[in-house]
Amino acid sequence: MKRLVGTLLFIVLFYNTSISQSVQGFVKTDNPDAIGFDTERLKKIDNLLSGYVNDGIMPNALSLVIKDGKIIHFSAYGYSDVEKKIAVKKDDIFRKASQTKAITSTVLMTLFEENWFMLDEPIEKYLPMFAHPRVYVSGSAKEGNLVTRPANRSITIRHLLTHTSGYGYDAFGENIRGVNYIEPTTSKEVMERLARVPLMHDPGERFTYGFSTDIAGYLAEVLTGKSLGTLMKERVFDPLGMKDTYFHLPKEKHSRLVKCYMRTSDSTRYVLNSDPFEQTFPFATDQPYNGGGGGLCGTIEDYAKFCQMILNGGEFNNRRILGRRTVELMCTDQLAGIPQNHPFSLGFEVTDFNRFKRSMVSEGSVKWGGAYGTDYIIDRKENMIVLLYTNIVPWVNPNVQDRFHIAVYQSLK
Repeated sequence: MKRLVGTLLFIVLFYNTSISQSVQGFVKTDNPDAIGFDTERLKKIDNLLSGYVNDGIMPNALSLVIKDGKIIHFSAYGYSDVEKKIAVKKDDIFRKASQTKAITSTVLMTLFEENWFMLDEPIEKYLPMFAHPRVYVSGSAKEGNLVTRPANRSITIRHLLTHTSGYGYDAFGENIRGVNYIEPTTSKEVMERLARVPLMHDPGERFTYGFSTDIAGYLAEVLTGKSLGTLMKERVFDPLGMKDTYFHLPKEKHSRLVKCYMRTSDSTRYVLNSDPFEQTFPFATDQPYNGGGGGLCGTIEDYAKFCQMILNGGEFNNRRILGRRTVELMCTDQLAGIPQNHPFSLGFEVTDFNRFKRSMVSEGSVKWGGAYGTDYIIDRKENMIVLLYTNIVPWVNPNVQDRFHIAVYQSLK
């Protein structure tokens, strides 16, 4: 009953917000107080993030807060290249990692609207390689004693979008990356390898974060005969004016990609990531594979346009990407009765009371982030989007995001 009431409240809040104002572009305001923010209290964001940079917790940070289409706060801290002391800029390009997933899900849902498939159809109908999935029992591929059993049901498209397919991020010895590749490979080759990986549980049994959205991206390619990058450009990037988001950066934009840093498990400070792959995978322009689960890079303002489109109920830049009811479906918890750490929809975490009491993010907001330290919130109750960007891996300090969210929300009047 509690979950039902929460879902109904979410839909009411979403509907009221989506019809109250449909923002088509961003405007910087010099008077945050008129938009419902306390200007003095907003300074706590600067104090927090500049402190993290000065203390060596983060090499850089971009913060962006937009309410009612007005840019309330947009600041840059630190360096895109710490060693050369090159200051990070607001239009620098960051590795987005799993922020790719919501855009892949959106592309697939545009096809759903066009009646290419039904959500509860088995993926083997379109991707025969995923027929007869098997579930992990014991052993390891490395030791040669891997034991599996047949899954009790097929994987559906809904399972992919909700991360209940059973696929985690353990590739069991197969050459499968979570973001992208440097060496040329095709989507089909990657998926054939992934189809050999056992599931962590039967499809639909529980939430397991992993390669599901990569499969969803490949499904979109198979249905349309186009690459995922082309589909994103045609259906999302160009209509929304996202001019700086790519799977593979054009050469003239290579210099705008921030350096990738890392923190070892025994260190409190970051160092330059020594892995050539982490530094250069966005430059692999001759690589045809587009990783739907984590391959994109781009600017923070580009992603804000995508977030505003969702907040608007499917449109931005005077272009409609999704129908309002489709966005409602995409942003409603799909995991009733399924074990999980938080509600999850068709592409987003749905904020519940546990997150609200931890960081004041409104219940019913949708969000996700990326492994390199990018994060976003789409808050319907406040008609607001909140983004924080850095690039450091592994991102082992989640309190940075929570403290940032607290700094934003405490400044609301």
